[in-house]
Amino acid sequence: MNLVGCWFGAMPVCHGAGGLAGQYRFGGRSGASVLFLGLGKLALGLVFGNSLVRILSQFPIGILGVLLLFSGIELAMASRDMNSKEESFVMLVCAAVSLTGSSAALGFGCGIILFLLVKLRKWDCSLGIWGGFFSKPNSSIDVETGTV
Repeated sequence: MNLVGCWFGAMPVCHGAGGLAGQYRFGGRSGASVLFLGLGKLALGLVFGNSLVRILSQFPIGILGVLLLFSGIELAMASRDMNSKEESFVMLVCAAVSLTGSSAALGFGCGIILFLLVKLRKWDCSLGIWGGFFSKPNSSIDVETGTV
């Protein structure tokens, strides 16, 4: 999904989204930040080899938790872009279903269905495919003859 979506300007999803949000939060604003991170990891792997696993196992878990907290806050800030209460409601339901159901696909499906239901609620049937079937007739037009 990431390989196809990037050509259309999509944001990375899944495991890359949290890392990208963390990098953005801590100052990475361009593609060069990802390039330097990759080069740094490659250099560490080449220099330290298998001993890098032992070094990383000594890394404090608390620091990783703080990094994860800031990444989560950065991702949650997307809710500021919601223009209406309906959009915020759809986003919150999608997130809640994803978290409680342990399935992003289930949350995505519920979010799409809820979004369509909200749009359907706002839809004016008199302008739709029914050709004015649900609209009230105008009192100045005779319904039987069609004359004014």
